Amino acid sequence: MNFVSKSNLIKNVSLAWPLALNAILVQSMVLVDLMLIANLGEVSVAALGLASAILAFFVGTQYALANGTQLILARAVGANDPRAMASSLVIGWLINGGLTLITSVVLLFSLDGLLNWLVDDPLVAEQACRYLQVSACMLLVSSLAQVMIAFFNGSGQTRVPLYGYLIEIPVNILISLVLIYGYLGFPELGLRGAAIGSLVAVSIRFGYLVWQLRRQGNLPIMASRKALNVSVVVAHFHEISPIAANFITLASGVMLHQMLFAQLDVYSFAAITLVMPWMQMGAQFVTSWALATSINISQFRGRHQTHLIADFVEQAVRIILLLGVALCLVFVAFGELLPIIYPRLDEQTQQALAVIAPIYILIPLVRTYNGLCGHSLRALGQSVKVLQIHFVTQWIIGIPYLALVVYFQGPLWAVFGSILLEECLKVHSFRKHLKRELALLTPLDSENNKEGEDSVSS
Repeated sequence: MNFVSKSNLIKNVSLAWPLALNAILVQSMVLVDLMLIANLGEVSVAALGLASAILAFFVGTQYALANGTQLILARAVGANDPRAMASSLVIGWLINGGLTLITSVVLLFSLDGLLNWLVDDPLVAEQACRYLQVSACMLLVSSLAQVMIAFFNGSGQTRVPLYGYLIEIPVNILISLVLIYGYLGFPELGLRGAAIGSLVAVSIRFGYLVWQLRRQGNLPIMASRKALNVSVVVAHFHEISPIAANFITLASGVMLHQMLFAQLDVYSFAAITLVMPWMQMGAQFVTSWALATSINISQFRGRHQTHLIADFVEQAVRIILLLGVALCLVFVAFGELLPIIYPRLDEQTQQALAVIAPIYILIPLVRTYNGLCGHSLRALGQSVKVLQIHFVTQWIIGIPYLALVVYFQGPLWAVFGSILLEECLKVHSFRKHLKRELALLTPLDSENNKEGEDSVSS
């Protein structure tokens, strides 16, 4: 490995480890609520699983829009253009905040009908409704915070969002614990108390990010805001829309998966609900390497050093495959620790967890590779191709398969195995398209190579 590749991988590590901890802390918010309400019984667990699936769609949309803005910001950072950075930040706020406001209002007005349509158990629907009524307010705060996180990540300051989550998590735990069980004289609110704890914690994190943003002395936010016009906003939205559509496709697919899983008996659905946050946390942990890779690719493009990308991605793929194997081993240990993590589960729930164990152990091996390929292709400007791959494997094959298995009351392993099926179907397409895009980046002459290497070394 040459010096340039090694230095770029070291830079990737410095970006990736705060992103990895961020991912753990983001998913831990769901786990905090899940572990705190697990003692309330299977109905509360199922209600949280249903509510979390709906929230995941809206949060996934926010993340999608912010992720598109993040790549634009990373290019501006590579070009050393503070005005473009500030402009992208303000436009990201307008788009993300505006869409979240509209969708939150729609969610609140249609909540009762949606939940009654999704689940037959009125107790599950009632508790999920209480949780989502509070969480709708949290979505607006989260949308603005997501754009600020994209700014710090895109500019290489990935530790700032990490510190924000380190502040948020203990606040979330303490307030949720007090309100769920009615400690210290507070009323016992159950699942609604968990939602209030999350709302307060996210608001505190938002205040911290605002304070950090004000410390960015070279960021002309006010001047960029005054210079905005409709054409600039439209151009920004046009660039991020394929990335947003891709993430929305995945998020809505995950939500539909959870809705179909909700048609199972309460014990099987509770088992899937208990496992899914851990799966998502593991996936996000490894995806941080893919996100860091995409940020570096975007910065290479901003500096016009595209000839360095192919070797950099090749090394990144090798590392993420090793991470995937390690994550599979972690899930083997997780399966053994489940009785300790959730000691009061019904015997039927424990049996369901044993059935799906081989599937959630194998999924990371495939998902990690797909994640790196997808993020790399987006950073290379192939967001539409990534969207096509996800759409075909998920909506044309995976979800219809899952619906049929659920309708005909197939075995639990066949139902849950739809996730693994989708990931396996993506591998060939991602590999083929990434290899083709990297081949197009082959340097045309050695002089350009040398100039790029000299600039990175300096």
